[in-house]
Amino acid sequence: FEQAMKTLDDILARCNNEPGLLASEAFKDAYALICEDEALKFEYRTKLKKAKPSAVLMSAFKELEGESASGDGAGNESVASELISLVTAQGKLFFDDHTDKAYVTVVISGVEHTMSIGSKSFIDWVSFSYYTSTKVDTEFGSSASETSIKQACFALSGIAKYEGVKQRVYLRTAQHNDGHYIFLANDKMQVVEVLPTGWRVLDKSSMKFWKPAAMQELPMPIMGGDLNVLWQFINVPEADRPLVLAWILEAYRAESKKPVLTITGLQGTAKSSTHDKARQLVDPNTVNLRAAPKNREDIFISAGCNWVVSFENISHFTPEMQDALCTLSTGGGFAARTLYTNSEETIISVQRPVIINSIPTVATAQDLTDRLIAIELQPIAYREDTELNLAWEEAKPTIFGGLLDLFVKALAKLPDVTLINPPRMADFTRLGEAMMQVQGYAAGFFTDLYINNRYKSISKALESSPVAVAICALVESYSGLSLTVYKDTMQNLLTKLSNEKLSGESLPRSPRGLSDALKRQSPALLTYGIEIIVGNSPERINGSRGIVIEIRKVAEVKSKTTSAPTENVYVDEERF
Repeated sequence: FEQAMKTLDDILARCNNEPGLLASEAFKDAYALICEDEALKFEYRTKLKKAKPSAVLMSAFKELEGESASGDGAGNESVASELISLVTAQGKLFFDDHTDKAYVTVVISGVEHTMSIGSKSFIDWVSFSYYTSTKVDTEFGSSASETSIKQACFALSGIAKYEGVKQRVYLRTAQHNDGHYIFLANDKMQVVEVLPTGWRVLDKSSMKFWKPAAMQELPMPIMGGDLNVLWQFINVPEADRPLVLAWILEAYRAESKKPVLTITGLQGTAKSSTHDKARQLVDPNTVNLRAAPKNREDIFISAGCNWVVSFENISHFTPEMQDALCTLSTGGGFAARTLYTNSEETIISVQRPVIINSIPTVATAQDLTDRLIAIELQPIAYREDTELNLAWEEAKPTIFGGLLDLFVKALAKLPDVTLINPPRMADFTRLGEAMMQVQGYAAGFFTDLYINNRYKSISKALESSPVAVAICALVESYSGLSLTVYKDTMQNLLTKLSNEKLSGESLPRSPRGLSDALKRQSPALLTYGIEIIVGNSPERINGSRGIVIEIRKVAEVKSKTTSAPTENVYVDEERF
């Protein structure tokens, strides 16, 4: 025992700088002998734990101590402690109180990676790190059980929250002072810094980004890129191209409100392809086109780990889903009971770019049409997918570079842009105005284009509402001189509309249902010169008692544009 103790003391004094000594035969023989004596075993195990490098886990010596080296055999608590030691030794823990999530930044092959504690990427990394740390010579390493990893994650989240620094972590884009930062999500974890004076690719940024498992990398942009090439690959009508470009640039800004981009068209208009390629220039994903959500919770969950919320081939959105899309557009959150608890809430607070494609118009709520860019595609001659995709992959770097060049110019122009009577999405409109003015277009051109697009959206939304169609038909059939077209109870109005069949589709079954539908459609109807006035309490009118509704013609309707377009202002295909 004396010789073994002498050997161990010598190795323990040197092992922090020479960790390979812990794998030597001299150490193994001496440590195995010492462990035959229970008292010496505990003494030298304590010395070993203090002296060894932090990256060498105690589970590597289990077999020498006469115990199983497997994760489960070693005991979940012991393995969890070693995982915590491994993570804290190799990484830097911090906490984002904006999202209530814990993160760790580790260096892998010379590149900093930020991972959410408990995410798939974190579990993959910590599992592999534990395996390699327990691997001795040519023997296989040990695996950590799911229970051990969960225990470690709970502890690491607490350590990050109460001992780590607080720092904001971003998904795809970030904003700091005048700078906008776009995460490329490539192997080098590079970031594009965009300033009003220019853009550059950074190998390391002070802004923290995390990469969900499904996030894909953006192309490496080319300085002096060619944006015109974009229109060879996406089927956007020439007149609507500024709107799509402005939506893409807005998606690069982290803090601003963002309109919802809807793409409609019949079969053969390349809706899915146009949708897919637009997303690839902002936030490419393993699955760019997502199936329709089942409920509003699905919408917010998608927003939790995707910068762009994207839905494919939608046939219908419920009112609750449309409300959720409004919240994503201008910012807000969703709260639900935390799993396995009765008293805690899980809150998802997000503001995201949204893109949807469909055959019919699915945005029918007035709140949503106020936040909408509606693009209707026309049929095209299809090209072979293989040829098109190869050309697209080659063109993406130059298109992305062209977008960044335009973004720089728009940011530089932005402080000089003033809006008169701006629409609801004022920040987006200002960016669009700046984007168009730096290309030589008159002030107000983009505003008029955007407002006219909004009016088209309102018109389509009205056409999709049986109640709105019925009210418009009622007003059209009125030949009186008074501005009041109709004034009676809600029940009598429902009976009149139903009896005269003023709508081809079914109307609400109750006065309350009709009242709710009219309240939703009244802002859109007012745009077209029809004012809806609903009483606050029951009254008696024409022998009936109930809530009274008055339908009036508006004497003057506001112009659909804030200013008339300047002569010779047109959308030049060469510029887009």
